[in-house]
Amino acid sequence: MKYLLDTCTVSDFVKGKPKVLTRVKATPPALIAISTLTRMEVAFGLHLKPARARELTPVLEAFFASITTLPFALGDAQAAASVRADLKARGRPIGPYDVLIGATALARGLTMVTSNTDEFERIRGLRLEDWR
Repeated sequence: MKYLLDTCTVSDFVKGKPKVLTRVKATPPALIAISTLTRMEVAFGLHLKPARARELTPVLEAFFASITTLPFALGDAQAAASVRADLKARGRPIGPYDVLIGATALARGLTMVTSNTDEFERIRGLRLEDWR
């Protein structure tokens, strides 16, 4: 694995954003992962819009089946605690799920793929790419 996709990137893929589609299709699935936290955020969004969920679920399930879903592990939790403490000390907090997802990428040496660079760039040492 090389890339950890954030929820906004998964959303862009499903919405058919051209640059994201091109990049995802050009990247071998073995190099792409998402966090179980991203799966939760996607599922939450689908619960809010049942009609849209019926349309998107087959696309999402096919995509998820082709890539790796990483469970949130102890090393990720330890990295998240360190990241959160650092952000708090610098007065630059970010959303709690972004801390957890970003720390997962950091702990596992993955590049975070997100269009939400304003938040994720606050995490020291995190490699970022925006495929949008």
